[in-house]
Amino acid sequence: MSAFEPEDAIYKLPDSLVKPYLDELFGNPHFLGGLKAYTPEPLFQAILEYKEKINDVRGFQGLIILNILKFIEKNSIAALTAGGLEHLSKDERYLFISNHRDIVLDSAYLNTTLFENGFDTSQIAIGDNLMRHRISELIFRLNKSFVIKRSGAPMELYKFSVQLSNYIHDQVAGKQDSIWIAQREGRAKDGNDLTQTGLVKMLCLGNEGDLKEYVRSLHITPVSISYEFNPCDALMAQEFLNKKNNPDYKKSFEEDVQHMMLGLNGSKGRVHFQFCPTLHEQLDTLDEQPNAKKKLEKLAALIDEAIHANYRLHAVNSVAHDLLHGTHFAATAFGAEEIAQCTAYLEGKAAKLVNDTEGEGRAYLLAMYANPLVNQLAGTTPS
Repeated sequence: MSAFEPEDAIYKLPDSLVKPYLDELFGNPHFLGGLKAYTPEPLFQAILEYKEKINDVRGFQGLIILNILKFIEKNSIAALTAGGLEHLSKDERYLFISNHRDIVLDSAYLNTTLFENGFDTSQIAIGDNLMRHRISELIFRLNKSFVIKRSGAPMELYKFSVQLSNYIHDQVAGKQDSIWIAQREGRAKDGNDLTQTGLVKMLCLGNEGDLKEYVRSLHITPVSISYEFNPCDALMAQEFLNKKNNPDYKKSFEEDVQHMMLGLNGSKGRVHFQFCPTLHEQLDTLDEQPNAKKKLEKLAALIDEAIHANYRLHAVNSVAHDLLHGTHFAATAFGAEEIAQCTAYLEGKAAKLVNDTEGEGRAYLLAMYANPLVNQLAGTTPS
């Protein structure tokens, strides 16, 4: 921890600390060498010039982060689109809850979409597992992130959760800042986007009155994020196999970095962010639930329904479903050439899995792409 920082992990970096953080970050030879190796020379030189002009978080996001994300988009994304921005008001603050596909890019491109459309960017909730290295901590802090504590004694974690709940409520209901948080701890590696009840329970820990009105004050706005291809799909399937073959297996920080870098560099195809309407009238259904536990489960289900219905599906989702379940969805909507390409992609990835003697890794890989279709078929019409 730097001498500049408050002891409390839940804070947005004040603009007064941006210069010291930038100086520390760009003074780190490992960061500077990595940036130079990763970016083309003109962009690298431009970033060095931009660094001297930056005095606040918005400047860091607009001059450095945005330009790096444009570079990533150009090299790894076929098309980046967004919809539903008409549901947002620039005078309001929102709690964006999305499905989680990429460690870095989900929140980064969400904020890019907001930034380029004239909205204030959101604060980003980041797990403390991504803050173990000082370089990553500096970058995340400068990019408007705060830390979610995931390890500690039960009472310590509970106290932190209460603090986090109050912080999120104060920021959103108090119209200070919007906040992005994933619907679950960690990415949905199997493609099954389900909101953890523990998340919505945490969000409501600060409530001392009517639960429905408290939730309404949070302006919960589901965001459905879809990547046509997941660059980490084979890594995730292999991780599933590793855990199955060795229950004590735990992914290291170095493996997290590997996932982050592959997520940044790997081909993602078409990527879409759909901002769903803020939960408002739908919250009246909470009154129909018999107890607080069921109300929280219903709230999680409302978030899931919005994310599932607004997920943008592609041929690879139908092909994966057909290969896994013996259906024939793909042929009704896509041409033979695209189906063949998706089939070759999926089977090629599955063939490279190590120790997949029973085909469970292949099934996991296919389910990763099939589950968004499964969930949409079970849900409602997109808004």
